[in-house]
Amino acid sequence: MENKAFIGIDLGGTNMRAALVNTSGSILEQIKVSTEISQGAEQATENLLEMCRRLMERAASGQLQVEAIGMGVAGKIDPQNNVVVFSPNLPAMDNFPLGVRMEEALRIPVTMENDANVYGLGENWVGSAQDLNNWVGLTLGTGVGGALIFNNRLWQGDKLGFSAEVGHLVVEPHGLPCTCGSQGCLETLSSGRALMEGVEEAVKKGKLVGGKLFELWQKDRLTAQEIYFCAKEGDSTSLELFRRMGWALGIAISNMFMLLGIRHAIIGGGVSASWDLFIDPLMKTLQTTNRFLNAEQMTVRQSLLGDDAALLGAARLAWDCQWG
Repeated sequence: MENKAFIGIDLGGTNMRAALVNTSGSILEQIKVSTEISQGAEQATENLLEMCRRLMERAASGQLQVEAIGMGVAGKIDPQNNVVVFSPNLPAMDNFPLGVRMEEALRIPVTMENDANVYGLGENWVGSAQDLNNWVGLTLGTGVGGALIFNNRLWQGDKLGFSAEVGHLVVEPHGLPCTCGSQGCLETLSSGRALMEGVEEAVKKGKLVGGKLFELWQKDRLTAQEIYFCAKEGDSTSLELFRRMGWALGIAISNMFMLLGIRHAIIGGGVSASWDLFIDPLMKTLQTTNRFLNAEQMTVRQSLLGDDAALLGAARLAWDCQWG
């Protein structure tokens, strides 16, 4: 296996990234370009193919053979037919046979999965879960994604095109409306979007009328990161939003532990950088709501791989589909 390599792709609404990965789980080279999905699915596919060809040339120069390509794509995926069924961040890709097109052009196997699932595969392979057999993963970004690993394998349920949609677990019945059409989903409380909407709501209710956070909102310069910085400076509205985030995550994780009979969770994604502000209310909620496990038995870890988790997981997906 020493001369074999795989390509992992993370296809997002803003950027697409591809990496050449060896069998030790090391990234040998990485390419990042703008997705520019507004130009259409065909152009995006051409851009992906160009990235893959460059990485295949890099592999050949190092006496490596690219065996397969794995892709992580946000949305509902049909891995059996290599089709993006539905992607809110990549609308031009809906029902587009992306994997099929790439396989035909490159003449090597291509496989696809949801982006949160490949994050899970990456953490399981060379990240925070290397010593775990069973765990649930959460990715905190604009929304909330999830992955389930059982016996060191990705759980795909009945292969309906989705699994571990943690972000749409209802944690607060009759709560805030969610983009999925339900109410009170975890995503409405523990995502980057939830932070932004929380500030908007505070302004509307007259609870936020001045200060740095209010000025950022006024100037349309508000981001999840800026809300974090305001919280670190003691802003009460920001601090309450992160407390709420931790509480909701604690409820969701506790319910999953109870349902699945597991006790480990790993949290990644861009918004997980605010770990220091939400982990305490998360653990407190987890310990007070879960009566079947004591505090010492439950672990919640932060991702070790950061943005590379999806790339490495996509490469691992390609490996597993080839070699099992």
